Parts: sequence; C-alpha cells; structure tokens
Amino acid sequence: EDTKRSCQSKGKTEDECQNYIRVLLITGRRIFTCGTNAFNPVCTTRQIGNISRVMDTVNGVARCPYDPRHNSTAMVTEKGELYAATVIDFSGRDPVIYRSLGNMPPLRTAQYNSKWLNDPHFISVYEVGLFTYFFLRENAVEYDCGRTVFSRVARVCKNDVGGRFLLEDTWTTFMKARLNCSRSGEIPFYYNELQSTFYLPEQDLIYGIFTTNVNSISASAVCAFNLSAITQAFNGPFRYQENPRPSWLSTPNPIPNFQVGDDRGPGENQTERSLQDAQRLFLMSDVVQPVSTDPLLYQDNIRFSKLVVDIVQGRDTLYHVMYIGTEYGTILKALSTTNKSLRGCYLEEMRLLPEGESEPIRSLQILHSDRSLFVGLSDRVLKIPLERCSSYKTEG
Repeated sequence: EDTKRSCQSKGKTEDECQNYIRVLLITGRRIFTCGTNAFNPVCTTRQIGNISRVMDTVNGVARCPYDPRHNSTAMVTEKGELYAATVIDFSGRDPVIYRSLGNMPPLRTAQYNSKWLNDPHFISVYEVGLFTYFFLRENAVEYDCGRTVFSRVARVCKNDVGGRFLLEDTWTTFMKARLNCSRSGEIPFYYNELQSTFYLPEQDLIYGIFTTNVNSISASAVCAFNLSAITQAFNGPFRYQENPRPSWLSTPNPIPNFQVGDDRGPGENQTERSLQDAQRLFLMSDVVQPVSTDPLLYQDNIRFSKLVVDIVQGRDTLYHVMYIGTEYGTILKALSTTNKSLRGCYLEEMRLLPEGESEPIRSLQILHSDRSLFVGLSDRVLKIPLERCSSYKTEG
C-alpha cells in the first residue's frame, strides 16, 4: 500500500499503480517473474510446484518496465543469464537492452544515445547459437525526410564482456538492421511496424506480423525471414553519421564474416580503434529481405496483433499453419508450404467473442501435447483445439 501511495503521489493513476506481471519465464523447475509493482519493479523466483512461496527477490529495474504500457521482452539463456529489453527509468526516457544474472558481467546499450535505440517498442528476443537476437520497431534515425518507424533486428554476442576503456559496462558487439516487409511495385507499399514474431528453430525461420502506422490506413502483412539473410546483413557494410547534420553514409565492414570467437569473448582482442568502431558502427547498410518478394499474406482494413506457427506433416510436404490474432478479437488460420516459393493462403476465420464485441488478441501460445491454442485477452484466457474437423462436415 505504501508503494501504491508513493506511485500516486508522483502523478500516476490508481490503475497505473498496480502490479502488472510483465516477465514470466520458466527456468528448469523454477519460475522467474517480474512485475511493475506500482512503478517500482520487482522480480521474484518461485518453485513450479509451490508458486506461493517466494525463494528469492531482486530489483526489477532494467528487467521489467515501470509502466505496464511499455513494450518489453525478456528471456533466460541456457547458462542462466537474463536478457531484457525494456525501459530503465521512471519517466520512460532510457530504453535499454540489458544483460544481468548468471556469470557474465552486466552490460547495456549506450545510455541516452538515440542512434542506438530511438523510442523503441521491443517485440521479442531469441537465443540462437552464440548470439542473442532482439526484434523491435523504432523511430528511424537514418530517415531524413520527416519521421517514420522502421522494424529492426538487433544482435549481441553472448560472450561480450564490454569495453576496457571505452564502452565500459556497454555492449561492444551491438548491431541492428532494418527488416523489409513490403508489397512489390514501382513504388513499394511498406508495412513498417513489426507487431509480433515467431521463431521456428528447426527451419531457421522467423515469421513476423507487420502493419501500417496507427495513423495510416489499416493494413497488415506476414513476412518470413531466413536466419541466413539476417546473418548476411550483419556481415555487410555499415551506415554511419560523421556528425549530426550530414546524411548517413555507407562504409565497409571492418570485420566482415564476423565470428564471436571462443569463450574468452570479444574483449580479449580489444583495441582503442575496435572500440571506437563499435561506438559508431552499429547500423547495418543492407536491409534484411524476406524469403519471398511479396508478403506471404496481406490484408487491408485490418490490424494483425499476434502470431504463432504450427508445423504439420502433409501427404508429401511439411506445412506451416499460422494462427494470426487481430485487434478485433478474431483469429485467422492460414497455411504456407515450406518449398522455395513460400506462399500463404487463408483457411478460416475464428470469431471468439459474442457478436458486437471486439478487443485485441494480446497473446497466443500453442500447447503441442494437448494440440490446443491458448488465447490471451485483457482479462481472461481462452483454449481452443487446433484441429477443428467438426467445422468441416462431409455428406455421409
């Protein structure tokens, strides 16, 4: 109650000054949770078999947002390190990609540097081999004709130990590249705002939902990206800005085909020049292109919100079955094949709410053991079967 009163005394509303769970991660037999705790973030560790008993409590700053409305994401690696992308201060002006816990030193993105992160909305994070990948959208610093939002994939090395004399306690391997999801044409139509992703590790494939800006016409698309295309962009040239006024220029990558190296980490071979390069060279020049020229699916006058993908064995090939949540409380079921000409088609639309009601789908999760889809709304969770054969009756 004291925390709530303190929160409200700082100008926040009663609704804002509650405890919203924003991080919920399972690590072995334990659950790691973080809540906003009335703008005073706190994280706890509990046992799966007895979640009412708190085993450990740690400060939630840089692990969980203060404001429940801030988009954030987090994951725990195989070695127990927490990677979080969130906002680190009460006012919401200091976004950060932060590593803590585990045996590696805590590291963060450069503070108050809008070139590294510019009003980002964090979507997801994945551990892939020696790297950690973050997906986000942000104001595009390199765009010099007004203001627009670009979707990004950012990457850091898991064995990064920070700089020695420059970039102390800061990532030295942070890079980011733009993701392109657009309809082809003489003047392409861009879906610039990433909303949700789904990673298929067995296919090295990332599915993403992209939409137009909220102030634009409503339009949504699904694009898929090979991990190899992302790696190719990170091995390519950089874009950099010599000083605040000129345009962003392309410059060769000083370390093409970059390899993370051994467990000693990148810090072993640091020079002043390499750290200076790490400070200014982080935005890739090449854009990550999707697997197909046009989106797998696109639709006007609708906003997609969440996405999960199921792999189903057909008679002669594998199919990716997409479940796409919308801002209106419906789920679109769609299909794409795994051959080279990846294309999608709609199968059905599932209406979950009574006629006349609508609210955004906030989360989707497949439970394969139960062949069920769990749907998260603002105040409840729904469970629906993945196979809905009863909807397709045949004449007998």
